[in-house]
Amino acid sequence: MAVFNKFESFVGRIGLGEDNLNTDTLKVALTNVAPVATQTDFDPVTNHAAPAAANGYLAGGADIQNGYSEAGGVGTLSAVDVVFTAAGGQIGPFRYAVIYNDTHGTDGLVGWYDYGSSITLNDTESFTVDFTDLLTLQ
Repeated sequence: MAVFNKFESFVGRIGLGEDNLNTDTLKVALTNVAPVATQTDFDPVTNHAAPAAANGYLAGGADIQNGYSEAGGVGTLSAVDVVFTAAGGQIGPFRYAVIYNDTHGTDGLVGWYDYGSSITLNDTESFTVDFTDLLTLQ
């Protein structure tokens, strides 16, 4: 399973109250461009060039239907797994799934998963971004 990596700016936005992990819309976008931990904003053209918006992939990625809860001093960001399915052609290549806050004014970056090698979905193939244990704050 790919490991979650956070962008440094996300920690700052949390501390400043700029991200509401319960109500803001978080999205996941696919890219073949390696994320850099110091990047701050989602940029689908330069830094996070995504597969073309076609064949079942939407520009900007997909809503992850997130929620945030706290119990016993431990906060948990949860999300519904996202399934990308190629329809009418290929999606990709991509290696990374980048999570960003679509509600934030500059589409602030949250984190990313690295799948280790590039993936291309052929027509009718699916790929699931598994958000099990997405983020825990202690």
